[in-house]
Amino acid sequence: MTSTPHAITSLTLENFRNYRALSLSLSAAPVVLRGRNGAGKTNILEAISLLSPGRGLRGAKLREMDCLAASLQLTALSKNETIAGAPSITAPWVVAAKIATGDETTHIGTGRDGESTAEKRIIKINGEKVRSHAALASHVCVQWLTPSMDQVFIEGGTARRKLLDRIVYGFVPEHAARVLAYESAMRERNKLLADRVLADPYWLSVLEQQMAEHAVAITLARQEVMGRLDHELVEDIAGFPRAVMSVEGLMEGWLDEGESALDVEGRFAERLTQSRNLDAARRRASIGPQRSNFIVIHKGKNMPAEQCSTGEQKALLLSIMLSAARARAAWCGVAPILLLDEVIAHLDVDKRASLFDLIRHSQIQAWMTGTDAADFKGIEGFSTTLEIDGGTVKM
Repeated sequence: MTSTPHAITSLTLENFRNYRALSLSLSAAPVVLRGRNGAGKTNILEAISLLSPGRGLRGAKLREMDCLAASLQLTALSKNETIAGAPSITAPWVVAAKIATGDETTHIGTGRDGESTAEKRIIKINGEKVRSHAALASHVCVQWLTPSMDQVFIEGGTARRKLLDRIVYGFVPEHAARVLAYESAMRERNKLLADRVLADPYWLSVLEQQMAEHAVAITLARQEVMGRLDHELVEDIAGFPRAVMSVEGLMEGWLDEGESALDVEGRFAERLTQSRNLDAARRRASIGPQRSNFIVIHKGKNMPAEQCSTGEQKALLLSIMLSAARARAAWCGVAPILLLDEVIAHLDVDKRASLFDLIRHSQIQAWMTGTDAADFKGIEGFSTTLEIDGGTVKM
């Protein structure tokens, strides 16, 4: 399905990982990042992932992304020499980009706050500082698939929910803010329950009501997106297995039984109140959307994803990401920016051809990494190739 182009047309990195300074001007075409292992291809994808809500595709701490080559030793005031053994001063990293969506361009900048001793990130959208990175979801949609995600189906519920929620961000921008708000209220409740002597029952009730409101909104958004993905997955993506997906949990069950959102909200708040003693003992909330289970079935084999082979799990993941991209293009008219790290080399010829065909016809700006030029045969005619070599880029 043809969609409105949604692409990075300018990318600037300063003091990020192995890049002291990098400035790229691009079209809306797909981008191939080619180079030897360790050259810095994934670092560029990580920088782009930070334009969306969250901690990026590596989940790294902010200081870990500072460029080591940008560390400056203190120098003597009287002569131009390095002080032996002086502590290093690391310049904070910065990522800036222009995002073109149709005829509109959004300027996004983010980076580590070098003036703060705490882990603090600064985000600006069109020159205006924003308080929460959840605001990014309203301006840019970035989805990614990396080698570290190969274990997502066997790592447990948390990894699966993160994958699900990131997909939902692309359809419901408010979802990111709701997830953050729910987690914030939940953490505050956990702190109060840890000291029941000082816990204020009224404030606990306020927090539980906030959790209930956000929890219902989170659950409804997940269910809506699952419905859209199920509809999109009816049509096969040639060569890729079809996934059957669902979300199971306490509130999902209540809603499936026909209860209204308002009734589920009240019922959930009441359950939170009843579970205070249990949650205090466990030091965590025992119910809520953070306990819901994202289930994926390989339809062709009628087998849970976690029981499939490693190759089948990779194919299922890519099938889900491509279906989400196609569904977003159909629903919003705008496909997401896709980051595919070391994905192409693991696909056979037919799957590559199908992937490249979908990218071309859906006008997806996909950023793909690889070491072998032969892996990208078929896409070179409508993509931009960047040669990556240890902090330098050649077009």
